[in-house]
Amino acid sequence: MAEPPYRGLKVLDLSQGIAGPYCATLLAQQGADVIKAEPLAGDWLRNAGEGREGMSALAIASNLGKRSIALDATKPQGRELLARLAARSDVVLQNYRPGVIERLGLGYETVAAANPNVVYVSVTGFGPDGPDAQKPGTDSIFQSMTGMASRNRDPDGKPRRMPILIPDTVTAVYAAQAVGAALYARARNGKGRHLRLSLFEACAAFQAAPIVESRLFPGEAPPLTVPAGVFRTKDGWLTLSGVTEAHFTGTLRALGLEALIDDFRFATIGPRRKNASMLNEEVARRLAERDTAHWIEKLAAEDALFAPIADYSAFVDSPQAQHLGAFAALDQPPYGELPVARMPGAEHAWPLRPAPRVGEHTDEILRELGLDDAAISGLVAAAAVRIYDRGGGCS
Repeated sequence: MAEPPYRGLKVLDLSQGIAGPYCATLLAQQGADVIKAEPLAGDWLRNAGEGREGMSALAIASNLGKRSIALDATKPQGRELLARLAARSDVVLQNYRPGVIERLGLGYETVAAANPNVVYVSVTGFGPDGPDAQKPGTDSIFQSMTGMASRNRDPDGKPRRMPILIPDTVTAVYAAQAVGAALYARARNGKGRHLRLSLFEACAAFQAAPIVESRLFPGEAPPLTVPAGVFRTKDGWLTLSGVTEAHFTGTLRALGLEALIDDFRFATIGPRRKNASMLNEEVARRLAERDTAHWIEKLAAEDALFAPIADYSAFVDSPQAQHLGAFAALDQPPYGELPVARMPGAEHAWPLRPAPRVGEHTDEILRELGLDDAAISGLVAAAAVRIYDRGGGCS
């Protein structure tokens, strides 16, 4: 087994929500020791959606493998603890609006003065400056203003957001990649750096191809493949995509539409795209005549490009997911065993640790900083930190 590449790496996660925390979780899943420093009441994400004890599904997925310290950064004692943690960290990650982290005395210049080798990551909504820099932003806002909702229209032309958190998630992945590149550069030249990423720019990078396409083909872009789409069968749904000529001919043979293969309207890709609606209508009529199992057998025999529409339960339980070990059975308090997706590229033998409750490791982390019982009691009495009581929450 290869050793996790970030083993021994110390990460201080000051961020809340998804983009910053999920980036830190990707580092944790590759061996980093990630300390999540959150307010006394916890990261606001803990109450986003249903969940017990501050453990919503989003909070779990965005904080796997971390240790949590709960403190009040508005108090001098809390800021001093954060400064001490930042001074010993390889990576510091924050996602406050521009100017906020500096007012807390934890901006890049301050942290780098004490820790010049630090890789400091600032994740913002719209970037560090500019006309929109101070605007609030959420997933739905970024999907709306970066073209995603416009691209994802319903049959009546109404723009729609995808019901998954794309801007936050892709920003986290780009940030994790940027951290890896910065650490590689540091290993070569010994220098830290300040990384600045925004959800706005991540949405641009994620949609590079369709944005270029919109300039090449103003208005409605031609379909990439024909036939293509989600089609109703007699008892369910199937997705088809005719990416190659073999997929195109195989699909039509499976559906009993061989006569259309050499039809001048569909024989080559040019006219096929112009007549895509006509061909998709023929495919839809044929698929509606028989049940899904029938068409799966026929399409598979022709090596067509297709898939039945599956929900998450079917995905997790699918033979391929089980064979790959794509999901780990994680003992996640307070729920017990949950299926959690492994990070692609991570070895299965690397430990996958649960997400922490608010302040679950406060006492442990304070002792690592050299604080004794009296000092910790003083911080608790001053309401500067909260100690998690495994028998009944935080104190």
